[in-house]
Amino acid sequence: MLVKHGSGKTTITKILMRLYPVSKGKITIDGYDLNELSIESIRNNITYISQDSYIFKDTVRKNIVLERDDISDEMVLNVMEQIGAMPLLSRLDNGLDEVVDINRLSKGELQVIAFIRAIVHKANIYIFDEPTSNIDLRTEKMIQNIIDKISKNSTVIIIAHRLATIQNVDRVLELKAGEVIYE
Repeated sequence: MLVKHGSGKTTITKILMRLYPVSKGKITIDGYDLNELSIESIRNNITYISQDSYIFKDTVRKNIVLERDDISDEMVLNVMEQIGAMPLLSRLDNGLDEVVDINRLSKGELQVIAFIRAIVHKANIYIFDEPTSNIDLRTEKMIQNIIDKISKNSTVIIIAHRLATIQNVDRVLELKAGEVIYE
């Protein structure tokens, strides 16, 4: 989805996450009315990553697994290997046990931790809001690799201002004032 400032992307995202009600019309996911799906079901099946990653003052591991016992270190390390994030881990003195210092890691590295979290939690739908804004080219390529990998088995919605971010998508929608002006 290619969007212009003030086009309604935040509103659409909040509607999909059921933070705002659908006021007119109907939104369906796999034929199910969004308003009839439980909030728990939506939270378990839709992962949202904004351009400002939600990172907690805790270890890398805990930032990724979020208290879930069914996500092993092996799973986390496997994902990191697949997406090329092992250099980030090797840079940290304590590996997965390193307490995240947002002043020591770049915005892109924090974004990569959020992406790893999203992958290991295995959602069916991913919404990425400006996933490559304010990051360096190396990290942008890593994130693009992550998006390509996730896209093979899940629905991915990318909200972006930059065309490079959406170069591999199947479908592009351009919005203006809440209306689709290009499809």
